[in-house]
Amino acid sequence: MEVERLVDMLNYLDQASGPDELKIPPNFGFHALTGARTGTYAMTVTKNWRLTFTMPNEDAVADLDLEDYP
Repeated sequence: MEVERLVDMLNYLDQASGPDELKIPPNFGFHALTGARTGTYAMTVTKNWRLTFTMPNEDAVADLDLEDYP
């Protein structure tokens, strides 16, 4: 896994002013999850690794997790 990419993503999350701003760098692959995971967002770290999180409001990120998608 690329640690530098993950650090860049975390810094970007910290500086973003809301979900619309997270869509700007397309190489991070920001997207909302659906189904049972509605309300959770993901960003692509590598091929099968995702940074997932929730946004209880536009100024906060919560429930950060690094997941190995099957």
